[in-house]
Amino acid sequence: MQPVEADIIVVGGGSAGCIVAARMSEDPGTRVLLLEAGPPDSSPWVALPAGYARLFGSQVYDPKFNTEPVPALNDRAIHWPRGRVLGGSGSVNGLVFLRGSPHDYDRWAQAGARGWSYEDCAPAFRRMETWLGPPSPERGDSGPIRVMAPRRMARATQAFVDAAAAAGIRRHRDVNDGSSIEGVGPVQLNVDGRFRSSSARTYLRPAMKRPNLEVRTGIQAHRLLFEGNRCVGVATAQGTFRARRCVVASCGALETPKLLMLSGIGDGAALQAMGLPVVVHSPDVGRNLQDHLIAKFIWRVKPCGTLNEILASKVKQAAMGLDWLLRKAGPMAVGAGEASAFVRVTPGAEEAEAQLLFINFATFDYRQGLTPFPGLMLNYGACRPDSRGTLTLRSPDPADPPVIRPNYLDHPNDLRVMLGAAAICRDIARQAPLRDLIEEELRPGPEATTDAAIEANIRATASTVFHPCGTARMGSDDRAVLDPELRVRGVEGLRVADASVFPLIPSPNIQPAALMVGERCAEFLRRAA
Repeated sequence: MQPVEADIIVVGGGSAGCIVAARMSEDPGTRVLLLEAGPPDSSPWVALPAGYARLFGSQVYDPKFNTEPVPALNDRAIHWPRGRVLGGSGSVNGLVFLRGSPHDYDRWAQAGARGWSYEDCAPAFRRMETWLGPPSPERGDSGPIRVMAPRRMARATQAFVDAAAAAGIRRHRDVNDGSSIEGVGPVQLNVDGRFRSSSARTYLRPAMKRPNLEVRTGIQAHRLLFEGNRCVGVATAQGTFRARRCVVASCGALETPKLLMLSGIGDGAALQAMGLPVVVHSPDVGRNLQDHLIAKFIWRVKPCGTLNEILASKVKQAAMGLDWLLRKAGPMAVGAGEASAFVRVTPGAEEAEAQLLFINFATFDYRQGLTPFPGLMLNYGACRPDSRGTLTLRSPDPADPPVIRPNYLDHPNDLRVMLGAAAICRDIARQAPLRDLIEEELRPGPEATTDAAIEANIRATASTVFHPCGTARMGSDDRAVLDPELRVRGVEGLRVADASVFPLIPSPNIQPAALMVGERCAEFLRRAA
């Protein structure tokens, strides 16, 4: 069978990969091939903002990754859902759209990712979005990704915002305007009113009409192909695909380092021990793994329009559907959270250290559904955890999942910040009007009155908020996996564009940063051409 050829092959149609493929196909003289391991994003649950609840842990879209038992979390193994579908995790996530603090990207530049300061990244953020709120020179007005705040916040969400303000937290004007993220306000969402605004839907789908772009789904990459030190293609179970100019690995923070290692790019001794040939000794592949760990306050509340109440009533479900259809509002038009707050826990800290995300429903386990009574949740976690994990190969078999060791709470500062954030959550809950809705604290519970008790609850219940990143970091030092233009060091014709490139985790939810990386990778490729 003759190998399929293209100028650029993008391996992985996730948040960034869809953007790279779409942008590069804008040149009619460039043939682009996108290979995605998962299926198309054709399910109506993918398009519907509230559909993320049906997609969580989906048999169709989730590759079922689990961490190794985490010592600091009572030796619990944590399920890490990912999106194996066109659009990647951006097709199944909770749609929270937060760029992060400008300092996040300035710290990238200071860590060696030259050319990635906020000033450098801001044009790409603007280019990729259409902000549907009040006009602002800091926001995009003609990009593919539609971004908006909820048209109407739920009663309990408004109560949380007002209670946070009463606790001394300032209200946001626009959390994505390039100023300080500290404050409280509505969560911005990548939705166009009725539907999810993912990179697969807004970038890739229109681009697929071009004759020079081919998209193939159900294609799992086994390894990259090299001639000398140049990457020339991809080997899959369905055959070989060859790239005349460049291969871009966009498989995500877990699958990209796995693919690099299977292809001979990683720690040389570890690869040789598995019988894999070494193309480049790059020991930091799979290291620098970062994620946001969250714990929750869960409350039983008076009836106040929670999703728990709505789903318990056929009449309320019908009203929710009409609200979405006629007014582009209500629970079906939003993701998991409707409001967030960024707070300092250390006096004199440079900026906010913890994120709080308010949820207008309650569940003790997403896979088991919502509680049978009205409930609310407030998630809290450190914005920029200092703990670092690792990802390694389980075996040379591409079908085997990687070994994931997140090392949560390895650094004592992470627990300190979480305990401080928990105290702020309790303070907010004591303020009107939120306190007037709360009937009972179920987690961590009224008996958890000391830091030791809160810590015990964190270790017993905290989990991922689905933001793994950093496993193929860019930088200027010799150990960096990539250079600042996302080229894999030691080889030619190979770049990476996904959350694995982050030197440091951004303060909030990470999908907008991953989208921005896709835009910038396309910039670098155009410049190289």
